[in-house]
Amino acid sequence: MPAGRILAAMVLSFGLAALVNADALVQRAEAKPLGAARDRSLAIWHPIQDVAHVTQLTRLRDLGDWLVGNEDRGGAGVPLGEGSPPPTDDRRPILRAPGAGDPLRIYVGGDSILRDAGDAFLRIAGQSPLFETDLHYENATGLSRPDFFDWPKALADDMTEHRPEVVFVLFGGNDAQGLIGPDGTTYPSPAARGWQAEYGRRVGGVMDLLRARDRVVFWIGLPPMRSSDFDGRARIMNTIFEEQAATRAWVSFVDTRTIFGDADGRYVARRLDGHGDLVELRQRDGIHLSTAGADRLARVLLDHIDDELAAAASTTTSRSP
Repeated sequence: MPAGRILAAMVLSFGLAALVNADALVQRAEAKPLGAARDRSLAIWHPIQDVAHVTQLTRLRDLGDWLVGNEDRGGAGVPLGEGSPPPTDDRRPILRAPGAGDPLRIYVGGDSILRDAGDAFLRIAGQSPLFETDLHYENATGLSRPDFFDWPKALADDMTEHRPEVVFVLFGGNDAQGLIGPDGTTYPSPAARGWQAEYGRRVGGVMDLLRARDRVVFWIGLPPMRSSDFDGRARIMNTIFEEQAATRAWVSFVDTRTIFGDADGRYVARRLDGHGDLVELRQRDGIHLSTAGADRLARVLLDHIDDELAAAASTTTSRSP
């Protein structure tokens, strides 16, 4: 065989292997320490992951895992929000006033976009004895692939273990891919008929799972993305998050487009900080948050807690004789 054909076959084989194993490659890259090497790896593998998800080639890896018995059976069939209307309750849970010896229990969970903001939240909130925070993030995960990582089960376990009174979650960075419904129907992309309804079913189911009498939930929306295609998909998911949260009194939607975007919610790489300095908000991939961006989101989340505590104090005062 001519050398050119051999070389072409090798390149094609390596390319196919990269697409089939894209999730694992992104997960490995995201596990690297923050820095230029991690940014370069993600800049390479995130576009490949997008192509792999659209073409569904990652499912070849799943088939191989299944054949050798290594698949994560986890929540492949978790029945969330099976067509039933969301609970009707117009009363928002009231947070108790925390004390130095009895801190408010806070949980932060989600994918790699939340990772850095979660670390920043732990650092900033850790300066106060009034807050006790647990962080759980899983790289390259979301609500689209419970067979890869079962977030509904993980969240149920985390709620039982930590009993948080405030929950912050962020998903969606890896969810703009094909979905398989409970009846086996495949929805290849957010633009496909039925995809948004199926994703909304999953989002609403997780919101219901997080519900507790003394717990408020903040569902953090996706920030604007540099890629116009990715940003369009993020807007679709944000609309779903906001619509599902609007029907549940214990859930609030946090719109991050106002935090990281321009006046119209479009992607910007830099914004002025509290000192009037222009700072980088995003990493080089145009998706993840920089250190300054993570700090900005963490402080916004803390402001939401302050608002809840102020509202609770006002309600308690008004009820006093």
